[in-house]
Amino acid sequence: MIKRPKIFFLPILLLVCFAINSCKKNDLVSIKDFLTRQPWKLALKQRLAYVNNALVKTDTLESNCKLSQTLNFNNNGKYTYQNYSCANGSLNSAWSFTPDYLYLNLNSVISVTTATANNPSKQNVARIINLGQYSLIFDAGDINTIHKITDSVIVFRYGFIH
Repeated sequence: MIKRPKIFFLPILLLVCFAINSCKKNDLVSIKDFLTRQPWKLALKQRLAYVNNALVKTDTLESNCKLSQTLNFNNNGKYTYQNYSCANGSLNSAWSFTPDYLYLNLNSVISVTTATANNPSKQNVARIINLGQYSLIFDAGDINTIHKITDSVIVFRYGFIH
C-alpha cells in the first residue's frame, strides 16, 4: 500500500477554495437591496459634539418620542421619512449613493450641513457607518467639511433597524 503525504491534498484544497471564492459577486446591487428591502425604524438619534477633533459631548435625541419614525427607501430613487424629528407628517425626497458608495445623497434637512464663514456652501450627504441586513447607521451634519482645528463640529448619528 502506497501512502501519499498529506501535503498532496493541500494544493487541491486551495484550488477548491479559490474556485468557490472567485464566483462573480455584485456587491453594489446588494448594497441597494439592503437599503430598499423594507422600511427602517429609528432606534437611536444622537448629536455628537467635537472640539479640536475630539468628541466632547454626546446627546441622545428624541428618546421620549411616542411617534414611530420610519425611513423607507424605494428602488425608484425616492424615500419617505415618516414623523421626522418626532413631528407628525412625512418628509419625501430623492436619494442616491455617491459614486464611491460611502455616502447617501438624501437631498433634505436630514443631511444638510449649516453654511459657515469657513464653509459657505452646504453639503447634502450622509456618511454611511453601517448598512447590513438588519441595521443602518449614518452620520449627517458637519461631515466632510473643512474645519479649523479649534472649530466645534456637530454630527448627527441616526441608527435604524428592521
